[in-house]
Amino acid sequence: MAIDYRNVGSEPPSSPNTENVGGDRHTDSTPGSRRWIILGAVALAILAVVSVIVVGLSGRSDNSGGGGSDAIRAVHGPTTVSNGVPSGYTRDTQGASTAAVNVLQAFDQASQGRIDMNDVRSTMIAADPGAELAREIELGSNRDESSDVMNTLPAAVHVSSFSADAAQISVWSMTTTQSDINNTGTVAVSTLWATTDISLVWQDGDWKAKDWSYRQGPRPEDASYPAADSALGGQLTAGYYTFYID
Repeated sequence: MAIDYRNVGSEPPSSPNTENVGGDRHTDSTPGSRRWIILGAVALAILAVVSVIVVGLSGRSDNSGGGGSDAIRAVHGPTTVSNGVPSGYTRDTQGASTAAVNVLQAFDQASQGRIDMNDVRSTMIAADPGAELAREIELGSNRDESSDVMNTLPAAVHVSSFSADAAQISVWSMTTTQSDINNTGTVAVSTLWATTDISLVWQDGDWKAKDWSYRQGPRPEDASYPAADSALGGQLTAGYYTFYID
Protein backbone atom coordinates (compact mmCIF):
# COMPACT_ATOMS: atom_id res chain seq x y z
CA MET A 1 0.00 0.00 0.00
CA ALA A 2 1.39 3.42 -0.92
CA ILE A 3 2.21 5.83 1.91
CA ASP A 4 0.07 8.98 2.04
CA TYR A 5 2.37 11.95 2.42
CA ARG A 6 -0.33 14.56 1.88
CA ASN A 7 -0.61 15.49 5.59
CA VAL A 8 3.11 15.76 6.32
CA GLY A 9 3.70 19.09 8.02
CA SER A 10 0.02 20.09 7.94
CA GLU A 11 -0.29 20.09 11.75
CA PRO A 12 2.12 21.33 14.42
CA PRO A 13 3.37 18.90 17.07
CA SER A 14 0.92 18.21 19.87
CA SER A 15 3.17 19.87 22.47
CA PRO A 16 4.42 23.30 21.41
CA ASN A 17 8.06 24.09 21.91
CA THR A 18 8.63 26.14 25.05
CA GLU A 19 11.67 27.85 26.47
CA ASN A 20 12.47 29.66 29.74
CA VAL A 21 14.22 32.92 28.94
CA GLY A 22 14.91 35.15 31.90
CA GLY A 23 12.32 33.30 33.92
CA ASP A 24 9.52 33.95 31.39
CA ARG A 25 7.85 31.05 29.52
CA HIS A 26 7.38 31.77 25.80
CA THR A 27 5.29 29.64 23.40
CA ASP A 28 7.13 28.97 20.09
CA SER A 29 4.40 27.15 18.11
CA THR A 30 4.81 29.08 14.85
CA PRO A 31 8.55 28.38 14.36
CA GLY A 32 7.86 24.75 15.36
CA SER A 33 5.29 24.43 12.58
CA ARG A 34 7.76 25.82 10.09
CA ARG A 35 10.35 23.30 11.19
CA TRP A 36 7.90 20.43 10.66
CA ILE A 37 7.02 21.75 7.20
CA ILE A 38 10.70 22.00 6.30
CA LEU A 39 11.39 18.49 7.61
CA GLY A 40 8.44 17.16 5.60
CA ALA A 41 9.69 18.85 2.43
CA VAL A 42 13.19 17.45 2.96
CA ALA A 43 11.75 13.96 3.50
CA LEU A 44 9.76 14.16 0.27
CA ALA A 45 12.81 15.38 -1.63
CA ILE A 46 14.91 12.49 -0.31
CA LEU A 47 12.13 10.03 -1.20
CA ALA A 48 11.98 11.40 -4.75
CA VAL A 49 15.75 11.05 -5.21
CA VAL A 50 15.76 7.51 -3.82
CA SER A 51 12.82 6.55 -6.08
CA VAL A 52 14.66 7.80 -9.18
CA ILE A 53 17.76 5.82 -8.20
CA VAL A 54 15.78 2.63 -7.53
CA VAL A 55 13.86 2.90 -10.81
CA GLY A 56 17.08 3.50 -12.71
CA LEU A 57 18.78 0.51 -11.16
CA SER A 58 15.78 -1.77 -11.68
CA GLY A 59 15.85 -1.06 -15.41
CA ARG A 60 19.37 -2.36 -15.73
CA SER A 61 21.14 -5.63 -15.27
CA ASP A 62 24.79 -6.48 -14.94
CA ASN A 63 26.49 -5.68 -18.24
CA SER A 64 29.81 -7.23 -17.28
CA GLY A 65 29.10 -10.13 -19.60
CA GLY A 66 29.57 -8.08 -22.75
CA GLY A 67 26.50 -7.00 -24.73
CA GLY A 68 23.96 -4.60 -23.31
CA SER A 69 21.01 -6.11 -21.48
CA ASP A 70 17.91 -4.67 -19.89
CA ALA A 71 15.60 -6.06 -17.23
CA ILE A 72 11.88 -5.88 -17.98
CA ARG A 73 8.84 -7.02 -16.08
CA ALA A 74 6.16 -8.98 -17.90
CA VAL A 75 3.92 -11.32 -15.95
CA HIS A 76 4.90 -14.47 -17.85
CA GLY A 77 8.12 -13.14 -19.34
CA PRO A 78 10.36 -12.17 -20.83
CA THR A 79 12.37 -10.82 -17.92
CA THR A 80 15.50 -9.80 -19.82
CA VAL A 81 16.40 -8.46 -23.25
CA SER A 82 20.06 -8.87 -24.21
CA ASN A 83 21.32 -7.57 -27.57
CA GLY A 84 17.71 -7.30 -28.69
CA VAL A 85 16.89 -10.93 -27.83
CA PRO A 86 14.28 -11.56 -25.09
CA SER A 87 14.48 -14.43 -22.59
CA GLY A 88 13.18 -15.56 -19.22
CA TYR A 89 9.68 -17.09 -19.25
CA THR A 90 7.47 -18.72 -16.67
CA ARG A 91 7.18 -22.50 -16.72
CA ASP A 92 3.49 -22.56 -17.64
CA THR A 93 1.28 -22.41 -20.73
CA GLN A 94 1.31 -18.62 -20.82
CA GLY A 95 5.10 -18.48 -20.59
CA ALA A 96 5.46 -21.06 -23.36
CA SER A 97 2.95 -19.20 -25.55
CA THR A 98 4.81 -15.93 -25.10
CA ALA A 99 8.14 -17.59 -25.84
CA ALA A 100 6.79 -19.07 -29.07
CA VAL A 101 5.54 -15.68 -30.27
CA ASN A 102 8.86 -14.04 -29.39
CA VAL A 103 10.78 -16.71 -31.32
CA LEU A 104 8.83 -15.80 -34.46
CA GLN A 105 9.41 -12.10 -33.93
CA ALA A 106 13.12 -12.57 -33.21
CA PHE A 107 13.58 -14.50 -36.47
CA ASP A 108 12.02 -11.56 -38.33
CA GLN A 109 14.44 -9.14 -36.71
CA ALA A 110 17.43 -11.38 -37.45
CA SER A 111 16.41 -11.76 -41.10
CA GLN A 112 16.49 -7.95 -41.36
CA GLY A 113 19.94 -7.77 -39.78
CA ARG A 114 18.60 -5.85 -36.77
CA ILE A 115 19.81 -8.50 -34.32
CA ASP A 116 22.42 -11.24 -34.64
CA MET A 117 21.10 -14.71 -35.36
CA ASN A 118 23.95 -16.10 -33.23
CA ASP A 119 22.38 -14.34 -30.24
CA VAL A 120 18.98 -15.79 -31.15
CA ARG A 121 20.55 -19.23 -31.49
CA SER A 122 22.28 -19.15 -28.11
CA THR A 123 19.35 -17.62 -26.23
CA MET A 124 16.12 -18.97 -27.75
CA ILE A 125 16.98 -22.24 -29.51
CA ALA A 126 17.43 -25.72 -28.04
CA ALA A 127 20.81 -27.38 -28.09
CA ASP A 128 19.75 -29.78 -30.87
CA PRO A 129 17.18 -28.03 -33.13
CA GLY A 130 15.20 -29.98 -35.69
CA ALA A 131 15.96 -29.89 -39.40
CA GLU A 132 13.33 -27.28 -40.35
CA LEU A 133 14.29 -24.90 -37.57
CA ALA A 134 18.01 -25.38 -38.31
CA ARG A 135 17.31 -24.41 -41.92
CA GLU A 136 15.57 -21.21 -40.80
CA ILE A 137 18.53 -20.37 -38.58
CA GLU A 138 20.89 -20.76 -41.52
CA LEU A 139 18.69 -18.62 -43.79
CA GLY A 140 18.54 -15.82 -41.24
CA SER A 141 22.25 -15.74 -40.40
CA ASN A 142 24.83 -13.13 -41.40
CA ARG A 143 22.31 -10.63 -42.72
CA ASP A 144 23.16 -6.99 -43.36
CA GLU A 145 20.78 -4.53 -41.75
CA SER A 146 17.88 -3.71 -44.06
CA SER A 147 15.99 -0.44 -44.34
CA ASP A 148 12.80 -2.43 -44.94
CA VAL A 149 10.49 -3.16 -42.03
CA MET A 150 8.91 -6.54 -41.30
CA ASN A 151 6.81 -7.14 -38.20
CA THR A 152 4.93 -10.29 -37.21
CA LEU A 153 1.92 -9.85 -34.94
CA PRO A 154 0.19 -12.80 -33.24
CA ALA A 155 -3.51 -12.94 -34.06
CA ALA A 156 -4.26 -16.18 -32.20
CA VAL A 157 -2.27 -18.73 -30.21
CA HIS A 158 -3.30 -22.30 -29.44
CA VAL A 159 -1.51 -24.65 -27.02
CA SER A 160 -1.79 -28.08 -28.60
CA SER A 161 -0.01 -29.88 -25.76
CA PHE A 162 1.82 -28.91 -22.61
CA SER A 163 3.92 -30.42 -19.85
CA ALA A 164 6.53 -28.96 -17.54
CA ASP A 165 9.25 -30.07 -19.98
CA ALA A 166 7.73 -29.59 -23.44
CA ALA A 167 5.02 -27.65 -25.24
CA GLN A 168 3.51 -27.53 -28.71
CA ILE A 169 2.29 -24.07 -29.69
CA SER A 170 0.44 -22.98 -32.83
CA VAL A 171 0.68 -19.28 -33.75
CA TRP A 172 -1.61 -17.74 -36.37
CA SER A 173 -0.02 -14.45 -37.30
CA MET A 174 -0.03 -11.54 -39.70
CA THR A 175 3.28 -10.28 -41.07
CA THR A 176 3.36 -6.74 -42.40
CA THR A 177 6.22 -5.65 -44.64
CA GLN A 178 7.10 -2.13 -45.73
CA SER A 179 9.71 -1.67 -48.44
CA ASP A 180 11.06 0.96 -50.79
CA ILE A 181 10.58 -0.20 -54.39
CA ASN A 182 13.99 -0.14 -56.08
CA ASN A 183 15.07 2.86 -53.98
CA THR A 184 12.63 5.10 -55.85
CA GLY A 185 11.01 6.55 -52.75
CA THR A 186 7.77 4.72 -53.52
CA VAL A 187 6.78 2.64 -50.51
CA ALA A 188 4.96 -0.67 -50.81
CA VAL A 189 3.17 -2.41 -47.94
CA SER A 190 2.16 -6.06 -48.02
CA THR A 191 0.61 -8.45 -45.51
CA LEU A 192 0.79 -12.21 -45.16
CA TRP A 193 -1.24 -14.51 -42.93
CA ALA A 194 0.48 -17.70 -41.83
CA THR A 195 0.44 -20.44 -39.20
CA THR A 196 3.56 -21.67 -37.45
CA ASP A 197 3.65 -24.73 -35.19
CA ILE A 198 6.50 -24.41 -32.71
CA SER A 199 7.86 -27.19 -30.48
CA LEU A 200 9.38 -25.92 -27.25
CA VAL A 201 11.44 -27.67 -24.57
CA TRP A 202 12.35 -26.48 -21.08
CA GLN A 203 16.13 -26.28 -21.16
CA ASP A 204 18.66 -24.38 -19.04
CA GLY A 205 15.87 -22.80 -17.03
CA ASP A 206 13.91 -21.36 -19.95
CA TRP A 207 11.70 -22.25 -22.92
CA LYS A 208 13.73 -23.02 -26.06
CA ALA A 209 12.48 -23.66 -29.59
CA LYS A 210 13.17 -27.24 -30.65
CA ASP A 211 11.56 -27.25 -34.11
CA TRP A 212 8.80 -25.66 -36.16
CA SER A 213 6.69 -26.03 -39.26
CA TYR A 214 5.36 -23.12 -41.29
CA ARG A 215 2.49 -22.76 -43.73
CA GLN A 216 0.67 -19.83 -45.27
CA GLY A 217 -2.91 -19.06 -44.28
CA PRO A 218 -5.62 -19.20 -43.45
CA ARG A 219 -6.73 -15.70 -44.44
CA PRO A 220 -9.22 -14.07 -42.05
CA GLU A 221 -12.10 -14.54 -44.50
CA ASP A 222 -11.32 -18.26 -44.62
CA ALA A 223 -11.05 -18.66 -40.85
CA SER A 224 -14.50 -17.56 -39.72
CA TYR A 225 -15.69 -21.13 -39.11
CA PRO A 226 -12.57 -23.25 -38.55
CA ALA A 227 -12.68 -27.00 -38.80
CA ALA A 228 -12.65 -29.05 -35.62
CA ASP A 229 -9.10 -30.26 -36.28
CA SER A 230 -7.84 -26.74 -36.96
CA ALA A 231 -5.70 -24.97 -34.36
CA LEU A 232 -8.16 -22.08 -34.62
CA GLY A 233 -10.95 -24.44 -33.64
CA GLY A 234 -9.31 -25.25 -30.31
CA GLN A 235 -9.12 -23.14 -27.17
CA LEU A 236 -7.14 -19.99 -27.92
CA THR A 237 -4.82 -18.31 -25.45
CA ALA A 238 -6.02 -14.86 -24.39
CA GLY A 239 -4.36 -11.82 -22.87
CA TYR A 240 -1.46 -10.79 -25.09
CA TYR A 241 0.47 -7.56 -24.84
CA THR A 242 3.05 -6.45 -27.40
CA PHE A 243 6.04 -4.23 -26.66
CA TYR A 244 8.79 -2.81 -28.83
CA ILE A 245 12.46 -3.65 -28.59
CA ASP A 246 14.38 -1.03 -30.52
